[in-house]
Order: sequence, then C-alpha cells, then structure tokens
Amino acid sequence: MKLSTLSSLVIITLSLFQISCMQQDKKQDPYKEGDIVTWKINNHLILKAEVGQRREHSLENHSKRGEAEFYRPQYERYLGQFPIDYQPTRFDKISESEARDMPISKHSGRRYEFNLMLNGSWVQASDRSVYSNDTLDHPDQVKVVVNNYSLGGNTKQSFDNYSILELDADSAETNNGVTCYRFKGKHDNQRRCFGESTNPLVSGFSYYIPTFKNYPVTVESREPIYSGIEINWYTDRKNLDQAQAIDTAIWDLIETWNISPIE
Repeated sequence: MKLSTLSSLVIITLSLFQISCMQQDKKQDPYKEGDIVTWKINNHLILKAEVGQRREHSLENHSKRGEAEFYRPQYERYLGQFPIDYQPTRFDKISESEARDMPISKHSGRRYEFNLMLNGSWVQASDRSVYSNDTLDHPDQVKVVVNNYSLGGNTKQSFDNYSILELDADSAETNNGVTCYRFKGKHDNQRRCFGESTNPLVSGFSYYIPTFKNYPVTVESREPIYSGIEINWYTDRKNLDQAQAIDTAIWDLIETWNISPIE
C-alpha cells in the first residue's frame, strides 16, 4: 500500500513538472497591445514602451524543422506596429546604477523589432522573415530590426571607404537628402545610395537598389552611439523618396523609448 502511494506521488510530481515545462515553452506571444515592456539591449540602451499591434504567425517562411527549432515567440522582442507619425509615451530615465544592474533581456536571435506604416495605410502585421523577398505584408510597411554592433566606425565611413570603390562617382544623383550612384561599367537599374541622417549623432544610412523591382530594399545604419547599434529596415522601393523621413522616425522612437541615462 505504501509503495502504491509512493508511485502515485511520483507520477503526479512528474506530470506537474511536464505541465510546468510545457507552459514555460508555450509557443505564443506573451504580450498584448497596451502592455508596458522594458527590454535591456545593453547598459546604454534600455527600451521601455507601450506595445502596439501584435503580429500574426506566418508559416510561409518556416519549415517544420525550423518551426520546431527556431520559432520562439515567447522570447521575441517585437514592440508592435505603428504609424510613422506615432508619438510614444516617454517614461522617466532610471539611474545609472539601475541601468547597470538590470540583466540583459532574454531574446531570440539578438533582435529587437517594430514596424512602421506609411501613407496612412494599415495592415495586419505578420512575422514573415525579413530575410525573405516576401517579408512585407503591405507595400507601405516598414519592418525595423535593432541589433548590437561592436565593430566600430559608422555608416558614412563604411560607405566612403568601401562601397564607393565599386561605384561611378560621376553618376551621383541627389534627391530628398539621398545620393545614389550607378555601379562602374553598368547602366541598369542597380544603384547604391547613401542618405544623410537628420539625427546629429547618426552619420547616415545606406542601401542597395536591386534590378528586380519586386524585391524589398534593405536599408542599414551602423553607428557607435548606444555603445554600438545596427539598424536594418525593409520596405518597398516606392517608399525610398521618404527614406530620410523614415530614418528620422526610427531614431526618434529609439531615443524616446530609451530610459538609460548612460551616454
């Protein structure tokens, strides 16, 4: 009788443990619109924000194996989707000691993400991979990815020292704060461009315009501020005449959301 009781207790304990593990590993977005989140990227960049519209899970970019191994929505750091003129709540800065003592947020893939919508448009956001040519849910959508970056230098230095070597300097055309160049020896639609940022702490942004018009354009900035930060954003090429405005909106949001006082 005692052995039977002990066996029952062991079975119950194991069952409760399995349920607990399943709950901890439950693959669903743990946040809802309106929640306040605080995510630490490093001592210099701690994002505190009210989360926006949540995104739906898409199976288009996920194989069964990828779904099982890499889909971890409970660890995703997705702030939401917002109109480009969104004005977020500004929270008080914390102390330097609080910033340093706060642990780095557990995340999936070292990425912090949000979306912007342009031209008064709206769409239900999905988590389709930014590495896919079908990443955008709407032509007026901008998908933004924030990462740490620690290799030094900035966007303009990289463009001037490396990118310009393969470009025809005499082909420069400037429009809306962005200068684009043809590649040496080529006269098709491919271009590489550099844009000046309106943020005085940011050197600028660069992007490549591919030949195929249905591919989204990837825009990037790598800057030493916030102890090193990389911003990549993805949008339809028809929105590139707004590139400087998009860059401004992204940096303004990050500055407003950042509650770290450490320069």
